[in-house]
Amino acid sequence: MMIPEGFVRRPLMKGETLSGLCRADSTCEVILMKVNRIDQRHLSTGRNILVPVDNHKSALYVPVPKVLPDSRGDREIRIFLRRQYFGAYEKGQLVFWGPVSSGKKGRNTPPGKFFVHYKQRYKKSLKYDDAPMPFSINFNQGYFLHQQSMPGYPASHGCVRLLEIDAQRLFYWVKLGDPVTLVLEP
Repeated sequence: MMIPEGFVRRPLMKGETLSGLCRADSTCEVILMKVNRIDQRHLSTGRNILVPVDNHKSALYVPVPKVLPDSRGDREIRIFLRRQYFGAYEKGQLVFWGPVSSGKKGRNTPPGKFFVHYKQRYKKSLKYDDAPMPFSINFNQGYFLHQQSMPGYPASHGCVRLLEIDAQRLFYWVKLGDPVTLVLEP
């Protein structure tokens, strides 16, 4: 896999923390979590991660298309299931992006064209022991985008997990009726 400009790939050493890796630079910390598709809890010793070494160059990295030629409306959330990233688009132009953790094997998140049915700030799962689902955005019956643990790979029961920073931003940005498209891109 190619290393994007502004990053180095290396294993996480014992005792290293997000704050230490980024010298307490919050911009670096957010970039590191987003590009590696992990939250702080999933920084584990020996795991190979991309570490920003140049904030300006690493901030320019975008793992999703900047333009959607097949945009479905004024605002659209596009989930790239194989890449495990989302893009938030206005009139087909990327506004912001972030990592996702979709459904694990046997609990796959369904691809397709959907719409935002409702949003709920403090939702609890009806299926899974009242598990918290902060900043929930319902797009397909029992499927939601919401803040939850981000291990760096598909791990949910079918929902689309987001980092807290992205879940909040999407929650307040998206409107009821906006399209949500999930694709199995190459």
